[in-house]
Amino acid sequence: MSFIMLTTKSNHSSFESAMRRGFWNRLRRKLHRQPTQLVNFEALRDSFKSFDQTDKGIQPIPIHNIVGSVGRFNEFDRDYMPINDHIEKKWQHIFKLLIHGIDLPPIDVYQLDSNFYVIDGNHRVSVNRFLGIQYVDAHVIEIRKTETFKS
Repeated sequence: MSFIMLTTKSNHSSFESAMRRGFWNRLRRKLHRQPTQLVNFEALRDSFKSFDQTDKGIQPIPIHNIVGSVGRFNEFDRDYMPINDHIEKKWQHIFKLLIHGIDLPPIDVYQLDSNFYVIDGNHRVSVNRFLGIQYVDAHVIEIRKTETFKS
């Protein structure tokens, strides 16, 4: 689907398309025994005994490396498509801004190895992913494990 075609769609039908895409993606992932949920960063961080963090500033990051969230991991699936319609209004607003070419602020993320976890900007990630955007500007805070708890 081209960008021009997306701009002619209503926000609601675009959100419905994202919900449908998410449904089919989750089904495909389940059939291939792949994760369907975003990683809960808080639970992951709690498994570290200690860690260091470094502010890496603002940089473009690949959207496909965003695998989790701080707090909103249950609103989007692993492909960052919406799971339920209670986020529709905000999602539609972000969609409208992006298709009209309005620059949005960078998202905020933690980086652990090559993966990213959204602190702020989950809806922006979802809409960008829906539109096929491959990179997004992000304020990156790198996390390095110094020790982990023994399991």
